[in-house]
Amino acid sequence: MKRSLTVLLLPSLLLAQQIPQYRLGTPEGEQVPQPAQFHPFERFTHYGAGLQLGWMTGIGLSFRITTPMRWGGEATFGILKLRDFSFWCLGGELHYRLGLGSSFQTYAVAGLGYYSLATDTKESSVWPVRFGLGLGAETFPASWLALGAELAITAYTNGDAIQILPMPQFGLMYYFR
Repeated sequence: MKRSLTVLLLPSLLLAQQIPQYRLGTPEGEQVPQPAQFHPFERFTHYGAGLQLGWMTGIGLSFRITTPMRWGGEATFGILKLRDFSFWCLGGELHYRLGLGSSFQTYAVAGLGYYSLATDTKESSVWPVRFGLGLGAETFPASWLALGAELAITAYTNGDAIQILPMPQFGLMYYFR
């Protein structure tokens, strides 16, 4: 038994001595970033809650998620009901982070929204479906509180023809983990 174990281990010991040993490291003069140097958005998934005002994806309450892999999304819902008038909208966005600093972030945005307007006499759509592509930026005036602006080329129909216009959006978001 002892002899058969030696016969089995001998070839693997010979192979292990033939494998070249390399040292992994950084080139001379380069520093490896430490985890504490990364922005929290690059390390953890964050969620956000806030308000949005925009004609691409909605006016109302917003909920957002952002991941360390640069992707994120946002959903917006708003409703306004007065005596003889009601308005509601529902929208969503997909974000891809382009840049991130200690007090700002920039991202590409794609969005889709649905708008509805109704009065006591009739229900009608206000250019019901809108979609767009654009750029967005957020600045952090206080810890985890963000003020954002987006400019998107937005397409919608007014019933007669398709309209394509640059439309801004503004938001206030509070991030948490």
